[in-house]
Amino acid sequence: MSAADSDAVIAAVQGVSGASLQPMLVEVVDVCMSPGARETLLGMRFVSAVALVGATGVDRVMAAALLREQECPHGYFTSVDDAREWLSRLPVPHELEESGV
Repeated sequence: MSAADSDAVIAAVQGVSGASLQPMLVEVVDVCMSPGARETLLGMRFVSAVALVGATGVDRVMAAALLREQECPHGYFTSVDDAREWLSRLPVPHELEESGV
């Protein structure tokens, strides 16, 4: 994943969510991320929470690198159902204008 890929992800998420921060579930499978991509994703808060789902030790390491500096609620899960259940218990997302982001 390159910085340009990260820019495209952010634009797509914002295109779907509009002016509100929404939770995001990401399945981490065989992801290789450039330092620029990580910087891009960590440089902007564009989701209300993130649940990363993986199955291997490499997935867990990638998730830890992505989640380490997140300001929003975040977690790593080995089950999509567990991740969805965790996301459903979080507070309702708010508008971007209210968050100061």
